[in-house]
Amino acid sequence: MSAALPTSPPPTITRATPTRLLLSEVRAYPGRVIGAAAACCATAAGVGACLLLLLGASLADHPVNSPEAAAAESTQNIMALLMSLLLMCAVLVIGSTVSLWTGQRLRQFAVLRALGMTAARLRRMVAMDVARLALVSAAVGAAAGALPLAALGRHILIEQKLFPAATELPPPAQTWGACAAVCLGTVGISVLAALLSVRVAGRVNAIDLLKDHEGAPGTRRSRARLITGLCMAVLFCAPLLLVMAFPGLPPKVRAGVAPGLALFVIPTLAVLAPWVIPPLTGPVCAVLRALDRRVGTIAAAGLRATPARTTALAVPVLLSAGVTACLLGAGTTMGHATQHEVEVALRADAVISAEPGPRLPATPRPLSGATATPVIATKATVPGPKRRSPPKPTRAWGVDGRVLSRVLDLSEREGDITKMTEGTFAAGAELADQGKWKVGQSVKLTLADGTPQRLTLVAIYTRDLAFPHMILPRATALAHTASPTADRIFLTGPSSAWPVTEGQTVASRDDYAQTFTRSPADDLATRLIVAVVAAYALLAAANTSALAQRDRVAQRAHLRALGLSRFQMLRCVLYEALGAGAIGVVLSGLVAVVCLVPLSVTLGLGPLPTFDGPWTVGVLAGAILTLGVPAAMTAHPLLAVQRQFARRGQ
Repeated sequence: MSAALPTSPPPTITRATPTRLLLSEVRAYPGRVIGAAAACCATAAGVGACLLLLLGASLADHPVNSPEAAAAESTQNIMALLMSLLLMCAVLVIGSTVSLWTGQRLRQFAVLRALGMTAARLRRMVAMDVARLALVSAAVGAAAGALPLAALGRHILIEQKLFPAATELPPPAQTWGACAAVCLGTVGISVLAALLSVRVAGRVNAIDLLKDHEGAPGTRRSRARLITGLCMAVLFCAPLLLVMAFPGLPPKVRAGVAPGLALFVIPTLAVLAPWVIPPLTGPVCAVLRALDRRVGTIAAAGLRATPARTTALAVPVLLSAGVTACLLGAGTTMGHATQHEVEVALRADAVISAEPGPRLPATPRPLSGATATPVIATKATVPGPKRRSPPKPTRAWGVDGRVLSRVLDLSEREGDITKMTEGTFAAGAELADQGKWKVGQSVKLTLADGTPQRLTLVAIYTRDLAFPHMILPRATALAHTASPTADRIFLTGPSSAWPVTEGQTVASRDDYAQTFTRSPADDLATRLIVAVVAAYALLAAANTSALAQRDRVAQRAHLRALGLSRFQMLRCVLYEALGAGAIGVVLSGLVAVVCLVPLSVTLGLGPLPTFDGPWTVGVLAGAILTLGVPAAMTAHPLLAVQRQFARRGQ
């Protein structure tokens, strides 16, 4: 009997676990993971630093109505706004990055579906991949970046007197608790932002192996995204537009709506980008074809054929350029309007001011050949506009009406400021409109020393943007202000008549108007918010630009084989990246026009708003670099034809 031939054991199939697949993805394609990981890391570091500063300012105990309490409140407002902007950017940027990453893995998902993996299990695997990547990246960002950024932010805020010097960051237990909360929040935001990609991964099937994943389901428009964007436009943008157009509100109130409108219009456009960007792609493609007939035509075809990639590149540019143009443009426009108001209102020949330390005398000595008019620095608390509204402290000047009219023209809307004597006061138009005051009305005010007193309103003036909202008689201010000093001294006559001491500045009428600026604290807060949001968005733009080139290796190899030279290939890559960025710049310009033109018209500057040139140009230059350099480095357009084809399987 012949011996039976030995049979080989049946092959064992290693089960593809989610953890093993994610580790294989990281080892084989690290560049695909870097974009999402960097976005989660930056989000955790930025939000963690803001949360630590917010907790430090909130937990400190400061006396009521003290400068420390006011500084802590300013810090809380700045950090809360900055956190909301960072979370908004995180949802949009992480969503775009994860969508690109998932789209590049659709062929792998098709193989898994062909091997028998169910759609539900595939969706769970993709969700777990995103959650694990977000958790590890957020932990690294929170541990390595949150505390140093919070310490740096505290130092900057203390220098600008926006953070009490005696206030420390939260204790270690609360710090680690805040970092843990930030990590969990980042994971939640990442998974929510990736829900669309998770659904797409579950719908893929084996037939997608035969398709180019540029046309995969990941590039389709989502009905849920359209509904979300339309709801944002109806619920947030439309009411703010109506508020700006409502004639019954004070001009300053309508002007203040412009930055808030920008913060709602920008994310709304980002959500509706798959529907808004394709119509703008046509003009950009026409410019590319006119600029370079051969290479520009190829780049234009790439932009039109892949709207998802174009959208993913344009959204970070929209965020960075739009926020910069609108927020800093609003501040610059307000500053320009303030300077214009000073130029028109000032009648004195010179103005004496002092630094925070030195003080100006409330009663200066007589001068030879000149007249000094001091305005006493004081404040008054006015009742809230509604019954339940808290009282509002208001900065005021103490000076008699006839004297003030000789050095300033505040442009009375009602009444006569020269009739302001003991027992009366004058108010700016914004303050009077908020309180619904009329000339001749008796208003109960609380003066600087806490004394309640009824004063009669004799004038309402319109130039209250650069000047205090309330003018009190000089005798009233001196009697109810502890250690009274002059806020400014208006000089009529030669400026050389004033004996200048250390810490004091004498400026002529023109020089004072040119150097008059808004509050440095407001300016710093706006620039801090713009710097953080723009840097975060540009970082995401760099990651997205790199990811967008990794699924086009075969196309570049075919183009090189068809006769495109190395430098033509480089131009093609740059045209596509910068063309998508140009669409984002156009959208940000439209947002700036919608938000800043009404502001400029309201402030009486005409239809042309003022932009912050250095910051805007800097952000645009950063957008060019963050889109072009990563695209060129990732695409390797200068490789030879053989090496381009050799990279197809990478």
